[in-house]
Amino acid sequence: MVLSDEKIVHYWVPTMKLETYTRNSIFEKNLLMLLPFYIMRYEKDIHEMSENPEMFQSLLNDYEEIRINLERELSGADKTVLYMNLNKLIIKIADYICRNEKTVRKGIGEIMGGKVLELESERLERLQKEAEAEAKAIGEARGRAIGEAKGIAIGEAKGIAIGEAIGEERLSTLLNRLIMDGRSAEIQSVVTNAETRKRLYKEYGILPE
Repeated sequence: MVLSDEKIVHYWVPTMKLETYTRNSIFEKNLLMLLPFYIMRYEKDIHEMSENPEMFQSLLNDYEEIRINLERELSGADKTVLYMNLNKLIIKIADYICRNEKTVRKGIGEIMGGKVLELESERLERLQKEAEAEAKAIGEARGRAIGEAKGIAIGEAKGIAIGEAIGEERLSTLLNRLIMDGRSAEIQSVVTNAETRKRLYKEYGILPE
Protein backbone atom coordinates (compact mmCIF):
# COMPACT_ATOMS: atom_id res chain seq x y z
CA MET A 1 0.00 0.00 0.00
CA VAL A 2 1.42 3.41 -1.01
CA LEU A 3 0.83 6.21 1.52
CA SER A 4 0.37 9.91 0.77
CA ASP A 5 4.05 10.60 1.63
CA GLU A 6 5.03 7.96 -0.97
CA LYS A 7 6.12 5.49 1.70
CA ILE A 8 5.22 1.91 0.96
CA VAL A 9 3.73 -0.29 3.65
CA HIS A 10 3.39 -4.03 3.17
CA TYR A 11 0.77 -5.93 5.09
CA TRP A 12 -0.82 -9.32 4.77
CA VAL A 13 -4.45 -10.35 5.12
CA PRO A 14 -5.11 -13.87 6.40
CA THR A 15 -7.23 -15.95 4.05
CA MET A 16 -9.92 -18.44 4.98
CA LYS A 17 -10.31 -21.81 3.27
CA LEU A 18 -13.99 -22.67 3.29
CA GLU A 19 -13.35 -26.40 3.05
CA THR A 20 -11.58 -26.36 6.42
CA TYR A 21 -14.73 -25.20 8.22
CA THR A 22 -17.09 -27.96 9.29
CA ARG A 23 -20.78 -27.39 9.92
CA ASN A 24 -20.20 -27.40 13.67
CA SER A 25 -17.21 -25.04 13.57
CA ILE A 26 -19.20 -22.50 11.54
CA PHE A 27 -21.83 -22.32 14.27
CA GLU A 28 -19.32 -22.50 17.13
CA LYS A 29 -17.40 -19.52 15.73
CA ASN A 30 -20.60 -17.69 14.72
CA LEU A 31 -19.52 -17.51 11.06
CA LEU A 32 -23.06 -17.81 9.76
CA MET A 33 -22.28 -15.93 6.54
CA LEU A 34 -20.18 -18.94 5.47
CA LEU A 35 -23.25 -21.21 5.45
CA PRO A 36 -24.36 -20.33 1.88
CA PHE A 37 -20.96 -21.56 0.66
CA TYR A 38 -20.95 -24.79 2.68
CA ILE A 39 -22.07 -26.66 -0.45
CA MET A 40 -18.62 -25.98 -1.95
CA ARG A 41 -17.23 -28.70 0.34
CA TYR A 42 -19.14 -31.19 -1.81
CA GLU A 43 -18.72 -29.56 -5.22
CA LYS A 44 -16.56 -32.37 -6.64
CA ASP A 45 -18.96 -35.06 -5.41
CA ILE A 46 -22.28 -33.53 -6.49
CA HIS A 47 -22.71 -35.77 -9.53
CA GLU A 48 -21.84 -38.91 -7.58
CA MET A 49 -24.30 -37.92 -4.86
CA SER A 50 -27.13 -37.75 -7.39
CA GLU A 51 -26.50 -41.43 -8.18
CA ASN A 52 -25.56 -42.66 -4.69
CA PRO A 53 -28.53 -42.71 -2.26
CA GLU A 54 -26.33 -43.00 0.85
CA MET A 55 -24.13 -40.03 -0.07
CA PHE A 56 -27.19 -38.01 -1.07
CA GLN A 57 -28.95 -38.76 2.24
CA SER A 58 -25.80 -37.78 4.15
CA LEU A 59 -25.83 -34.41 2.38
CA LEU A 60 -29.52 -33.90 3.18
CA ASN A 61 -28.88 -34.79 6.84
CA ASP A 62 -26.14 -32.17 6.90
CA TYR A 63 -28.49 -29.49 5.62
CA GLU A 64 -31.25 -30.56 7.99
CA GLU A 65 -28.83 -29.93 10.87
CA ILE A 66 -27.89 -26.58 9.36
CA ARG A 67 -31.56 -25.57 9.20
CA ILE A 68 -32.22 -26.64 12.79
CA ASN A 69 -29.13 -24.85 14.14
CA LEU A 70 -29.90 -21.74 12.11
CA GLU A 71 -33.42 -21.61 13.54
CA ARG A 72 -31.98 -21.83 17.04
CA GLU A 73 -29.34 -19.14 16.45
CA LEU A 74 -31.71 -16.68 14.74
CA SER A 75 -34.99 -17.40 16.51
CA GLY A 76 -35.50 -13.88 17.86
CA ALA A 77 -38.09 -11.64 16.23
CA ASP A 78 -35.43 -9.00 15.62
CA LYS A 79 -33.42 -11.51 13.54
CA THR A 80 -36.23 -12.53 11.20
CA VAL A 81 -34.83 -10.67 8.20
CA LEU A 82 -31.34 -12.12 8.64
CA TYR A 83 -32.75 -15.64 8.96
CA MET A 84 -34.84 -15.33 5.81
CA ASN A 85 -32.01 -13.76 3.79
CA LEU A 86 -29.52 -16.44 4.82
CA ASN A 87 -32.00 -19.14 3.82
CA LYS A 88 -32.49 -17.54 0.42
CA LEU A 89 -28.75 -17.17 -0.11
CA ILE A 90 -28.08 -20.80 0.90
CA ILE A 91 -30.62 -21.97 -1.69
CA LYS A 92 -29.32 -19.58 -4.35
CA ILE A 93 -25.68 -20.69 -4.06
CA ALA A 94 -26.69 -24.37 -3.88
CA ASP A 95 -28.79 -23.91 -7.03
CA TYR A 96 -25.74 -22.55 -8.83
CA ILE A 97 -23.28 -25.20 -7.62
CA CYS A 98 -25.80 -28.00 -8.32
CA ARG A 99 -27.18 -26.48 -11.52
CA ASN A 100 -26.58 -29.70 -13.48
CA GLU A 101 -27.92 -32.04 -10.80
CA LYS A 102 -31.65 -31.51 -10.41
CA THR A 103 -32.12 -34.16 -7.71
CA VAL A 104 -29.51 -32.67 -5.38
CA ARG A 105 -30.68 -29.13 -6.06
CA LYS A 106 -34.29 -30.05 -5.32
CA GLY A 107 -33.37 -31.92 -2.13
CA ILE A 108 -31.50 -28.99 -0.61
CA GLY A 109 -34.23 -26.58 -1.70
CA GLU A 110 -36.97 -28.62 -0.02
CA ILE A 111 -35.06 -28.76 3.27
CA MET A 112 -33.97 -25.13 3.42
CA GLY A 113 -36.96 -23.60 1.63
CA GLY A 114 -40.37 -24.58 0.34
CA LYS A 115 -42.88 -25.55 3.02
CA VAL A 116 -40.31 -25.42 5.81
CA LEU A 117 -39.37 -21.83 5.01
CA GLU A 118 -43.00 -20.84 4.59
CA LEU A 119 -44.00 -22.28 7.95
CA GLU A 120 -41.04 -20.63 9.66
CA SER A 121 -42.01 -17.32 8.10
CA GLU A 122 -45.54 -17.69 9.42
CA ARG A 123 -44.26 -18.58 12.88
CA LEU A 124 -41.96 -15.57 13.01
CA GLU A 125 -44.72 -13.29 11.76
CA ARG A 126 -47.04 -14.56 14.50
CA LEU A 127 -44.39 -14.04 17.18
CA GLN A 128 -43.76 -10.51 15.94
CA LYS A 129 -47.48 -9.68 16.06
CA GLU A 130 -47.74 -11.10 19.58
CA ALA A 131 -44.76 -9.02 20.69
CA GLU A 132 -46.29 -5.86 19.21
CA ALA A 133 -49.63 -6.59 20.90
CA GLU A 134 -47.89 -7.16 24.23
CA ALA A 135 -45.95 -3.91 23.87
CA LYS A 136 -49.18 -2.02 23.19
CA ALA A 137 -50.91 -3.58 26.24
CA ILE A 138 -47.99 -2.70 28.50
CA GLY A 139 -48.00 0.86 27.22
CA GLU A 140 -51.71 1.29 27.91
CA ALA A 141 -51.53 -0.37 31.35
CA ARG A 142 -48.44 1.32 32.73
CA GLY A 143 -48.74 4.72 31.16
CA ARG A 144 -47.16 6.85 28.48
CA ALA A 145 -43.64 6.77 29.97
CA ILE A 146 -43.32 2.99 29.84
CA GLY A 147 -44.99 2.93 26.44
CA GLU A 148 -42.50 5.43 25.03
CA ALA A 149 -39.57 3.46 26.46
CA LYS A 150 -40.87 0.30 24.85
CA GLY A 151 -41.35 2.12 21.56
CA ILE A 152 -37.76 3.34 21.60
CA ALA A 153 -36.50 -0.21 22.23
CA ILE A 154 -38.59 -1.60 19.39
CA GLY A 155 -37.38 1.18 17.10
CA GLU A 156 -33.75 0.37 17.86
CA ALA A 157 -34.34 -3.33 17.22
CA LYS A 158 -36.01 -2.60 13.90
CA GLY A 159 -33.19 -0.22 12.98
CA ILE A 160 -30.64 -2.98 13.57
CA ALA A 161 -32.72 -5.44 11.55
CA ILE A 162 -33.05 -2.97 8.66
CA GLY A 163 -29.29 -2.33 8.71
CA GLU A 164 -28.59 -6.07 8.57
CA ALA A 165 -31.09 -6.51 5.75
CA ILE A 166 -29.46 -3.77 3.66
CA GLY A 167 -26.03 -5.34 4.15
CA GLU A 168 -27.34 -8.79 3.22
CA GLU A 169 -29.10 -7.40 0.13
CA ARG A 170 -25.92 -5.67 -1.08
CA LEU A 171 -23.90 -8.86 -0.64
CA SER A 172 -26.56 -10.96 -2.36
CA THR A 173 -26.62 -8.51 -5.30
CA LEU A 174 -22.83 -8.62 -5.61
CA LEU A 175 -22.75 -12.44 -5.53
CA ASN A 176 -25.41 -12.60 -8.24
CA ARG A 177 -23.40 -10.24 -10.44
CA LEU A 178 -20.21 -12.27 -9.95
CA ILE A 179 -22.00 -15.52 -10.81
CA MET A 180 -23.59 -13.98 -13.92
CA ASP A 181 -20.20 -12.64 -15.04
CA GLY A 182 -18.51 -16.02 -14.57
CA ARG A 183 -16.44 -14.78 -11.63
CA SER A 184 -17.53 -17.37 -9.06
CA ALA A 185 -13.87 -18.00 -8.18
CA GLU A 186 -13.89 -14.62 -6.43
CA ILE A 187 -16.80 -15.50 -4.13
CA GLN A 188 -14.60 -16.88 -1.34
CA SER A 189 -12.53 -13.68 -1.23
CA VAL A 190 -15.70 -11.57 -1.20
CA VAL A 191 -17.02 -13.40 1.86
CA THR A 192 -13.78 -13.33 3.84
CA ASN A 193 -12.14 -10.05 2.83
CA ALA A 194 -13.77 -6.69 3.57
CA GLU A 195 -11.40 -4.83 1.23
CA THR A 196 -12.35 -7.11 -1.66
CA ARG A 197 -16.05 -6.53 -0.98
CA LYS A 198 -15.50 -2.77 -0.86
CA ARG A 199 -13.58 -2.82 -4.14
CA LEU A 200 -16.19 -4.92 -5.94
CA TYR A 201 -19.10 -2.90 -4.55
CA LYS A 202 -17.44 0.14 -6.13
CA GLU A 203 -16.67 -1.71 -9.37
CA TYR A 204 -20.29 -2.80 -9.81
CA GLY A 205 -21.73 0.47 -8.54
CA ILE A 206 -23.52 -1.20 -5.63
CA LEU A 207 -23.71 1.80 -3.33
CA PRO A 208 -24.86 1.80 0.32
CA GLU A 209 -28.33 3.17 0.88
